Formats: sequence, C-alpha cells, structure tokens
Amino acid sequence: MTQTTQEISLVFINWNSADLLLRAAATFERLRMPYRVIVADNGSADDSCAQIRARLPEAELVEIGYNSGFAAAANAGLARVRTRCALVLNTDIEFQNDVATLLTDALRQLDAALACPELRREDGSLQAAVVPEPTLLTELTNRSIARRLLNYQKDAPCLVNSIVGPCMALDLDKLRHLGLGADGRFFDERFFFFFEETDFCRRIIQAGGRIAYQPQAHLLHLQGESANKRPVAARVQFQDSRYKYFAKHYGAAAVALLFAGTLLRTLANALAQSLMALLPVKKRRKYADKAYVYWALVLWHLLLCRPKWGFDQRA
Repeated sequence: MTQTTQEISLVFINWNSADLLLRAAATFERLRMPYRVIVADNGSADDSCAQIRARLPEAELVEIGYNSGFAAAANAGLARVRTRCALVLNTDIEFQNDVATLLTDALRQLDAALACPELRREDGSLQAAVVPEPTLLTELTNRSIARRLLNYQKDAPCLVNSIVGPCMALDLDKLRHLGLGADGRFFDERFFFFFEETDFCRRIIQAGGRIAYQPQAHLLHLQGESANKRPVAARVQFQDSRYKYFAKHYGAAAVALLFAGTLLRTLANALAQSLMALLPVKKRRKYADKAYVYWALVLWHLLLCRPKWGFDQRA
C-alpha cells in the first residue's frame, strides 16, 4: 500500500551503466520534492553494483542477478515503492529542472495515471516524447512523418495517447484503481526492451485512464547508449518487440502483413546502402556499416525471426 504523497520514488533501471546513473544523480539537486532512490540492476557484468553502493549509498539496490529486461526490472523496482507516485527512469537522463514536482502536478491537474516530460538531446534539439499509436499505416510508412504530424510543441500540460519512456511518472493508486498492477506487474514482461511503454499506454487508455504530457518539465536524454554499441542487436530487439505488440493487440493477420512489409522495406534499404558503399562517395564506411545492419535484419527475417540476435537472451 502507498503511504505518502509528499515524497516520490525514483526507480532507475540499470545495466552496466553506473557511470550514467551517477551522472544523473548529480542533477538530483534540481528536485525540490523529497525523494528516495531505487535502482533495479539487471545483472550488470561490470562493477555497477559496487559503484552504486560506494557513491550512491542512499539508494536501495535491487539486484536481479540476470538481464531480465526493462519491463521486468521496472516491476521489480516498483515493488519496493512505498510512495503514491514514482518516476521510472533510464540511467541516460539528466534533470534540467524540477521534473518530479512538475510531473506530479500534471498527474493531479489532469487526473492522469501516467505522465512524461519534454525530452531534449545533448545538442539541445527536441526528441519526440509523444508518439503516435502504432498501426500498420504508421509502421509501414514513415514513422518520423507521423510523429511530426502530432506536433506536440505545447506550452502547457495536455492529454496524449502514447509516450516515449526514458522518464515516466506513475500514479500507482490511479493505476491500481484502473485494474493495472494488481498482481505487482505494471509492465508486460514479455516486452524485453522497446514497446513496453507503448503497450502500457495502450492498456491505460483502454482501461479509461489518462496520460499527460508536461512540456514545462525538461529532461536531457542521451538516448540509446546500449543500442549505439550493438546496432544489430538493437534493431532485432526493436523488430521482435514490435511483432509481439502487434500479435497482442492486432492479431496474426496484422503480424503477417507487418512482416512482409518490413522484409521488403529492409531488403530495399540493404540494397540502397550497399550501392552507396560501392560508389566513390564520402562516408562510404558509414553506408557499409548500415548495409551490414540491414542485411543482418534481412537474414533474421528469412530465418523467421527465430535467432536470438537481440538483447533478449531469456529461454
């Protein structure tokens, strides 16, 4: 049971990224609301746990022991929460202002169960925080165009249907009232990485809940440190999660259409990038690297998405 609305829990999901977490911790001073820190560690193979104990001793460290994925780790962290509201956070973030107060205020003002802040990259450019709900149209055309059409450059908090999840404010009481998290699992653990927040948003809306976007809360998101280091694994994991999302919400026929369209599009991209890599143009290595990723994705599809080439190595 929740105990207080005067404090907030910061639930970080960590995997081999204590350096990023400690960088985020340096911005905690911008939060005026009292907080407690919970770190759910997904079996880090480096010295993350030792660093967290030594340099962030006030944090409650939940050692899962293996890489359970973002959704499962978030659930494990949320199981330790004793406050009404919690922020579920990636480690690659920095608070630019009093994000916690602004998000909890938005939850209350808009009677929302979930909220997200404005996201910015290190260069100061905006990153999409509000995204269209995935459909065959959005996924088989240009997703970036669909995002631009949303045009969520607002000045005040507003209601939305789907958000990106490096920082999510949860009102746990409202979520339980909607019938979510009653078993201790707010996020669907079948989604290892990618689409877990998309699925969460859809279930909130279907249950009659509300989702808020708070553009006055500013968060820096370094975006994709793990994905950038392992591009094939990241793209495979994205596709795998997307197929699971469509199977869950749209059925087998939609998955088949998505599979066929994605394979054709990926093959076209592989051929285009390979051609550019053969031409006497600048950045040939960049094109060659992209071609390698696309050809790996083509092969993964031809093998009917069976090889475990993504981040998810669970049985």
